[in-house]
Formats: sequence, C-alpha cells, structure tokens
Amino acid sequence: MITRLTKITMVAIAIATFFVSPLCSPIQAFEDWGGYEPHSGQSIFDQISQQEIVKISIAGDLDSLVNIRNTRSYSKANFSYEDKYGIQRNYAIKVKPRGKFRRRVCDFPPLKLKFSKDQLEAAGLSKHNDLKLVTHCMDDVEYNEKLVLREYLVYKLYNELNPNSFRVQLIEVTYQDKHDKKNKITQYGFLIEDVDELAERMGGKECDDCLSLAKDQINTSQEKVVAMFQYLVGNTDWSLELARNLKLIKMPNGSHIPVPYDFDFSVLVNAPYLRPNSDLNQTTNMERIFMGHSEDFNQLYGTVSYFKTKRKALLKVIRNFHFLSKDERFSAELYVETFFDKMNNRENTQDIIFGKNEVTGLK
Repeated sequence: MITRLTKITMVAIAIATFFVSPLCSPIQAFEDWGGYEPHSGQSIFDQISQQEIVKISIAGDLDSLVNIRNTRSYSKANFSYEDKYGIQRNYAIKVKPRGKFRRRVCDFPPLKLKFSKDQLEAAGLSKHNDLKLVTHCMDDVEYNEKLVLREYLVYKLYNELNPNSFRVQLIEVTYQDKHDKKNKITQYGFLIEDVDELAERMGGKECDDCLSLAKDQINTSQEKVVAMFQYLVGNTDWSLELARNLKLIKMPNGSHIPVPYDFDFSVLVNAPYLRPNSDLNQTTNMERIFMGHSEDFNQLYGTVSYFKTKRKALLKVIRNFHFLSKDERFSAELYVETFFDKMNNRENTQDIIFGKNEVTGLK
C-alpha cells in the first residue's frame, strides 16, 4: 500500500526530475527557465501597464481599418490615454490590420501598433515600439466582451506558470474615426508586448527563421510546459515544427525557448469559429489532444507534477478575474479542474496522454 508520505515523496522526486534533468544542471535551472532581465529603460508597454485596466483612444481612418483588411501598409493614427497619475499621454502611431484567420472572419480585425522610436526616445522610453492589439471580433458587444476577456485570462494563466511568456495589458479602447466624430466604437481589448522586449527580458533574441528545428535545439523543459499548457486549455491551433502561434527565442547557450500566443481556438476561450482539428482527427471541439514531443513519461510526469503545484494559483487567477461574470469564471474553473482531476495519478496520466484523449464539456 502506498502511504500518503510515499505519494508526497514521489511527487517531490518528479518535480526535482523536471527542474534538474540531465539537460539542465541545478545552477542552470533558473537560467534555462529565464526570468525578467533588466530593461534598457522603461518601455511604452511598461508605461501603459501600470493599472488593472487602461482606457485608451485610437483616432484614425476607422473605415479603412475595418474595410481594407488585406493591406500591408500602415495608416497614421493618434494613440492617447490617461496614466495612473492623471497625466494625458499622446503618441503619434501607425496602425494596420494583422493576423490571418481573424482578419478574414471578424467584423473588426486585430491590429498592430507601431510607435515612433524618436518620440519614444524623447519620452525617455526604450526602443521597443511594436505592440499587438487583440480586438473584439464580432459586432455583438456583450458576446465580444466574453471572448476578449477569456483569451486575456488564458494569457494570465500562462504568466502564472511561466515567466517566459508574453505580458498582456487589459484595455477599454475607443476607436474614433478622424473623419466623423460620431463614428466611434468602444470595446474591451488587450495589448501584447513587443516580441523583442520579451526576448530581451529572457536574455535572448527572436529566431525569425526557426522552422523544423532538431529536438536537441529546443529547450526540453520549456517544450513540455508549452505542450501541457495547450493541453490544459484545450488548444490544438499551434505547431512547434511550423512555429505556428509560437515565438522561438534563441538563448546564448544555443537552445530555443518556445513562447505561445493566440489562444482563441482553445476550448477555454470557446470562440464561435472553433471547429475540430481534422488534421489531428479531432472529433469534437471539446476533445483535448496532447501535441507535445515528450516520449519519456517520467520526464513528462515531472511537468504534470509542476502543474499540480500551481493548481491553487491558477484557480485563484480565474476566481479573482472579476471582469468576467461569476458564471463565466465558474465555467472556466471547472474546465481547468477537469485537467487536474484526470491527472490524479501516474497511471491515469499515462493513459490520458499516451493512450487516449479526453472529452470534456465547457458551457
């Protein structure tokens, strides 16, 4: 009979194996996981993200942004907000639609914002001048709020698990057409930090041409965390081989750390365009499919054990996210709980990951 003390010891060994594997000495463990490296000065993202939610105004050619989706050209706009000290901040920016799928199917496309480096320098800010803006998708205001907030929550959950992750800032943004003051829209959205800023924090550089990297070029611990997180939130819209919805950050030691983004196809977000992934023979939207490369179950269970140590913290992030209704938070909490309930021991975990997939509902 396995005693409670034995179970605790087994979990401790699994976690130790995860953090101190043959590929990672104890001294290298924190290095490999990264950590926030010093910035070269405060960034525009740092300046904006000093409040729980920030009210922002973007004034420009609104009709062109909505109606001309396939342009690669930037248009001029004005970006303004009031900081936590009540100071009005104004920046001349360039903006253009971004993304592939959402730009095609959404009523309002996601955007890329480019700030002037000269203006940032004059304001005493760092050179990182690109921000992604995740916008509302459909015209239905209430439904859009849920989708944007759910995806923002997924980013915050990954922040809780891994410092090597994109920082995000929740905003309430008013889009104002410069030609017609009556033509404006106010919606929730969120900003994603510049990828170069992310890489700088991690002490590495973005790898722009990293397709089909060999397994020994990928940070093994990080790959397992990414894959297990995607499994937890029910997302199959990613690929390490194709660098799909991942940024690969090359570290000084030559290894590459994958950093995920774009979680709108996850079950936890449950967007209206979510469909089963036929390439993976997924039969329903709710079917979790593990897409990681780990073949050694003992190493993989170390990742599961790490996730178990973060269970309470992850649920706390959900419970404290008051921008979503109680029902929405409860639904998200239940879905995350199913991951931990199914992974309650080694045998069940091995069966789920390597033997069969799991189907779980989300309201």
